[in-house]
Amino acid sequence: MADVTLKSLHPFLQHNSTILDNDTRVESYTHDHGDGIILCMVHGYPQSSYMWRHVVPTLKDNYSLFVPELPNYGISTTSRPWNKRDHGHLLLRILHATLKSGSTRPIIWCSHDRGARIGHRLLTSASELTQNIKAAIFMDIVPSLEQWKSFANPAASVAYFHWPFLARPDAPEMITSMGGAKYCRLIMERGKGQSSTGVESMQSDGAWEHYCAVFDTKAAIDGSCADYTNGAMPECDAQTEDQKAGRKVQVPLLVLYSEGSLARMHDVPKVWKDWATGELECVGLGEGHGHYFPESKPEFVVEES
Repeated sequence: MADVTLKSLHPFLQHNSTILDNDTRVESYTHDHGDGIILCMVHGYPQSSYMWRHVVPTLKDNYSLFVPELPNYGISTTSRPWNKRDHGHLLLRILHATLKSGSTRPIIWCSHDRGARIGHRLLTSASELTQNIKAAIFMDIVPSLEQWKSFANPAASVAYFHWPFLARPDAPEMITSMGGAKYCRLIMERGKGQSSTGVESMQSDGAWEHYCAVFDTKAAIDGSCADYTNGAMPECDAQTEDQKAGRKVQVPLLVLYSEGSLARMHDVPKVWKDWATGELECVGLGEGHGHYFPESKPEFVVEES
């Protein structure tokens, strides 16, 4: 099922394979109106761009779409060390190159899980590449530093056990011993939520088989573990310095979150108030939906975006 893609499901999308600097190849899908706002839709762990399959048909009429595969998550590749700012810059360079006037049009960074963490790093590390990101949507995250602090709560430590585990240098070997596909399914099961219709929507179109096939590869196991390693001490140190220096998200920010998942551990609106100085809106989703609500309740994402 790894060969199932967004384009095989939605032929209106264009598939792009872009090589940068002889060390990076990024696969992406686009739908370009030629002008207006670009929605940059970045997936998280342990998924792929396929997680957006329920929302792109509706969003395509109102936005141009750029939907990349994260480097070293099993489909796109790079030899560069994991660094959220650098990987975010790679994605923006490709967006600029693949969409008409992409470097000057307004961008909304629309992202879930690890994709949102890349967006957070970009928006607190302003550069020429990020200047036309005019707004952001972060789905089901609090800042990494806040997540790590929450591990003093035993319930949070158990719920997010994979954070310290994946940051260990021996994690790839241990996942490989278990089987990448089996481990991927375990993670999806833990975050699927309690809504039976939501789980059915999550699993539709062979999605779990697709994710498990992608993550049953050395590239995905090694690359995603490298992401979590970077998300431990390096990212926490960077965010500590951000807070000391007053570097916060300044563009309008919409935070969508699961009331039954993230909100069980965090007062999400209260947390984000300390990390954003621009317009901030936080909207929770109940009804038993879990971490993967862009798939289990796509209409929620469409209506709020």
